[in-house]
Amino acid sequence: MSLSPAYIENGLSSKEVTQRLHTFGYNELPEKVEYTGLKILLSQFSSFLIIILIVAGTISLAFHETIDGLAIFAIVLMNAVIGFIQEYKAENAVKALKKMVVRTAIVIRDGKKKEIPIRELVPDDIVVLTEGEKNPADMEILECFSLKIDESMLTGESVPVGKCPGPGRAGKIYKGTIITSGRATAKVIKTGVHTEFGKIVELVSKQEKTRSPLTIQLDVLGKKIGIIILVLVAILFGLGFARDIPLINMFMTSVALGVSAIPEGMPIIVTLTLAIGVQALAKKKAIVRKMNAIETLGATTIICSDKTGTLTLNEMTVKVINTGFNEVKIPGQGYTFEEKIKLTSPDQKKLLEICENNNNSFVDKKSILGDPTEIALKVLNRKASYIKFHKELDEIVFTSERKMMTSLHQVGKKKEIYSKGAFEEIIKRCSKIYKNGEIQKLSKADIKKYQELTDSYSANALRVLAFAFKPYNNKFDENNLIFVGLVGMLDPPRKTVKASLETALKAGIKVKMITGDNAITAKAIAEQIGLPIHNILEGKDIEKMTDTQLKKALRETEIFARTSPQHKYRIVDLLKKRGEVVAVTGDGVNDAPALKHADVGIAMGIKGTEATKEVADMVLKDDNFSTIVTTIEEGRRIYHNILAFIKYMLSANFDTIMAVGLLTIMGFPLPILPLQILWINIATDALPALALGQSPASPGIMEEKPHPKQERIFKKFFSFIIVAVVFQTFANLAVYFYGSSIDALAGIDLSALHEPSHARTFVFTQIVMFELFFVFVCKEERSVSIKSLFSNKSLIGAVILSFTFQLIMIYAPFMQNVFKTVPLSLTHWIVIIGLASTSLLVPRTLRILRKIFRR
Repeated sequence: MSLSPAYIENGLSSKEVTQRLHTFGYNELPEKVEYTGLKILLSQFSSFLIIILIVAGTISLAFHETIDGLAIFAIVLMNAVIGFIQEYKAENAVKALKKMVVRTAIVIRDGKKKEIPIRELVPDDIVVLTEGEKNPADMEILECFSLKIDESMLTGESVPVGKCPGPGRAGKIYKGTIITSGRATAKVIKTGVHTEFGKIVELVSKQEKTRSPLTIQLDVLGKKIGIIILVLVAILFGLGFARDIPLINMFMTSVALGVSAIPEGMPIIVTLTLAIGVQALAKKKAIVRKMNAIETLGATTIICSDKTGTLTLNEMTVKVINTGFNEVKIPGQGYTFEEKIKLTSPDQKKLLEICENNNNSFVDKKSILGDPTEIALKVLNRKASYIKFHKELDEIVFTSERKMMTSLHQVGKKKEIYSKGAFEEIIKRCSKIYKNGEIQKLSKADIKKYQELTDSYSANALRVLAFAFKPYNNKFDENNLIFVGLVGMLDPPRKTVKASLETALKAGIKVKMITGDNAITAKAIAEQIGLPIHNILEGKDIEKMTDTQLKKALRETEIFARTSPQHKYRIVDLLKKRGEVVAVTGDGVNDAPALKHADVGIAMGIKGTEATKEVADMVLKDDNFSTIVTTIEEGRRIYHNILAFIKYMLSANFDTIMAVGLLTIMGFPLPILPLQILWINIATDALPALALGQSPASPGIMEEKPHPKQERIFKKFFSFIIVAVVFQTFANLAVYFYGSSIDALAGIDLSALHEPSHARTFVFTQIVMFELFFVFVCKEERSVSIKSLFSNKSLIGAVILSFTFQLIMIYAPFMQNVFKTVPLSLTHWIVIIGLASTSLLVPRTLRILRKIFRR
């Protein structure tokens, strides 16, 4: 069916869109209903340790230890509730990631171009498609220029397919495929489940759950620690049995020790902390698509940044034009065109004609869509009140390799070819010049003079474009063009970039500018933002270098100008081979390989293509360099907090087993009861450990060097854990013997495990108090200060809550009966808190020991 030009030009009306939405529904695929909550709840009772606890509770009831049995089941239930809440929050936060980036499409409706969410597309919508876009529906091509599409997700064929209007697959575009080059206008024919993609959705929607390297490392570490602890517990069980401790008591103690000592909850808390971090970053305009990127952000050593739109505002303003060697300054800033100018010479009018027609942007008083450079050119025309539109017949699209764009237009009864692009690319294709309304031969003197003008404008941080044209003589090419003039555009640096760059450099992060712009403009911008410049390389220089030469040059080069995506990929690859952790920004479809290869690929949310967003680890909603530095700081904070609770849980999980083991070997009665051990596991491991993830960044976090990528956690904290365990074990033994002396005077038999005792109450309370003090030690890299104590309100709340629960265990009559505790006097509290507070000495002691060992 042929479509009328009026329909293509005007598209659907708002009324027609509403009717089609009602008939066909939204352009989306139904999500599979998953009973996630029920699965997570059931999984809380499926772990090996919980099953052991359930068995232990059942055995207790069978041996008529009713209170112990019921208490164990209550603890299992509490553990399940806490685990469910943590895991459910993490799962929902991960799901929310998918909804943070709303994909949009440009359509023609009511005679105007509009940007809408792709879910609102309906059949018969006219869609404007550009390079790098992921196609939003099945469509019929109405018009296209140099169009190639990657259909590998449908056909498995990796080579992009050429497309053109016509019958069959060659004239169709399918949902989910990607435009690798060119542009098109197309009519939607199918949406949602009716598309080819929708028919195979069951095949492509199965996604493996990704786990961060740190979570995997902790999982492996947890299993190794679990095996070690199970062996130790088995030995303790054997020793207790040999010493005639009742079998049921020794079994229960062994189970309790195993449950409390094996850090099986660590991976879940890591996932939840990362998920909360993702939400925090979203508020700072950074959408994290892959959670492991947060870990890598803190380790970033080099940022390879684009110039335009990332270091600069990406709001181009034409400041100067030069035709026939006559310069005109253009007033105004941004995309407003209230200020009018007079451009009346034939040369100026020809330049304006090229600006308007060799251009794919859309500009009117109500709507502005398109590339900022092209928008600025159309704004120039509106300031000059000179708009001559000529129908486009064909186009050789702009690419970062060619650095120019050429289009063919119907100009009255004749046809003309218009070109714009980098000065060096346009001038080498020109043989003539348009000067004073006449076509003249282009001389070497003309070329030299325009080269000097280009350099002069570039030195003032202007982006320079050259313009040319020629009559069409039955051949659409870019040879023997007629040079018209130059346009200099200002894209000022973002105000926040200078301070952010300074922060990055202080943090030990090097910044490299990789741009398609010329070296002089790049240098001018670098000087304005304070980027240290030791060397500048251009793409043509990079091509002449071997990998060894380029690797050496990378050490002293900050600016890479006139580069292509292939150059960017090579730079990233060599930096990684040198051991650097590289964050790379990109926006074009050809940037995707470099982003995918980088340690952290960062796509631009505003000017970025869908192809780059698909492979990126993170998408910037504001395309701002300062946001990258902010996310690195946030990444360091999150990573620091994760390490803090890993350090805390690993240290806390070894202390009880050490005290029980030593006293059992020495022949003393058990220092702590199974239920008390299980309660400690909930009171100190769950709430404070989770609250550690909410700690704010320490003041000097961006003055530290980046942490090594995938550092070995247990090795890093081994000495810290040993010192902490020694302090805790000493404190446990001290209060145990102090309590034993009081029990002896009171005639309490410690070997009677069903009787309340001072010794076990002291050890029970001392472990809780030690760990509540110790959590603040783990929060800080250095010694704890008064100021740092109150920096994390969530942690203060968790500690107060855990302490309140402990008071209930000691003073509530019912809990005294369940946990076999006795009330503590003020003297007892002074002794317990005095010994527990020794945990604050762990960092200082560790520093002293390290100095001794170094000597």
